[in-house]
Amino acid sequence: MRIYDYFAIALMLGIITGGCAVWLFTRARIGTETEWGERFRGIAAEALRQSNESFLQLAETRLKQAENTTAALFDKKSTAIDEIVKPVKETLTKMDAHIRAMETQREGAYREVLKAVSLSNEAQQQLRQETGQLLQALRAPATRGRWGEIQVRRILEMTGMSEYTRDFAAQQHIPGEDGAGSLRPDYVVSLPGQRCVVIDSKVPLNAYMDGAQSDDPDIRQAAMKQHARAMRDHVRALSAKAYWDQIEGAVDFVVLFVPGDHFLAGALDCDPDLMEYSASNDVVLATPLTLVALLRTVSMSWRQENLRENAVRLGALGGELYTAVATMTDHVVDMGRKLSGSMESYNRMVGSLERNVLVKARKLRDYGANKEDKEISENTAPIDLQTRTPALPAAKDDAA
Repeated sequence: MRIYDYFAIALMLGIITGGCAVWLFTRARIGTETEWGERFRGIAAEALRQSNESFLQLAETRLKQAENTTAALFDKKSTAIDEIVKPVKETLTKMDAHIRAMETQREGAYREVLKAVSLSNEAQQQLRQETGQLLQALRAPATRGRWGEIQVRRILEMTGMSEYTRDFAAQQHIPGEDGAGSLRPDYVVSLPGQRCVVIDSKVPLNAYMDGAQSDDPDIRQAAMKQHARAMRDHVRALSAKAYWDQIEGAVDFVVLFVPGDHFLAGALDCDPDLMEYSASNDVVLATPLTLVALLRTVSMSWRQENLRENAVRLGALGGELYTAVATMTDHVVDMGRKLSGSMESYNRMVGSLERNVLVKARKLRDYGANKEDKEISENTAPIDLQTRTPALPAAKDDAA
């Protein structure tokens, strides 16, 4: 029963008690009003007390039953909830452990990243300092020329042209015309046919470096224009040296080595006619790739020249070998003839030995002349072999 049922029962008991009270009050008119009022109050109080006690006992019993039922139901639901929540709890525990491990790894990786970034910053700072020192060093004409000479030497070694190159880097000078000044080319590369080509590696780069180090577009543009003018002036000065008139066998142009394509590109952007101007002044502008192609072509010409010279040497050696073989063949034929005559003389000597000497010697043995029991050999047969004349190939005229 629900709690509302208990209240309904209590209400009915109150109604019954009230009815009884009304009945008793009606009957109380027979006696005195005071006596019946006291009885009525006592009876009503007793009835109310008993009703309340019954109601409280019944309510207490029902509440205990409901409490027990609710506790059992709660235990069942709690067990079911625990069964449902347990996998979730285990999963959350594993996830928490995994997150903690990932956090530990992340912290280690973060420290490694910070260390790598720190090392990268240090390396970048060192590279910036060394780059500044290199740029400062390249501003000196001697250092810049030495850098170009080293690059040219490496290209010569790479293309196999070192053995065909004269290096004038050791301050070897060529006297100028009428003793006026002297010339010092960096390299002179020999060509087939007793010719050669001059390579100069001194290029003005100060203006280009000024432009490369500036962040102002106007300053950079002005520096590049100055770089183009410096390149044109250097081409004019190099053409005026006229190496082809001072070096015997030199071709009528000189190769100006530019140590980087960007140096030449920067000059051509501001002076598109620089290549044509250089060609008209007998100067060939060559970057590392262009110089490699040029020297490989020269190297191939030398290989062809060496093959031609080897072919000539082989022809001469073949003629000498043929003469030697012919002479040796004559000696072999002469030796064969002499061996044939020797064998005929040997056979005649053997015949004479058998007919005239051995017959008489054997008779001496029969007469007891052989004191030491030594027998005369019977192997005195003549030689029937004949010498073989070498079979020489027929000459072309005879074959025809």
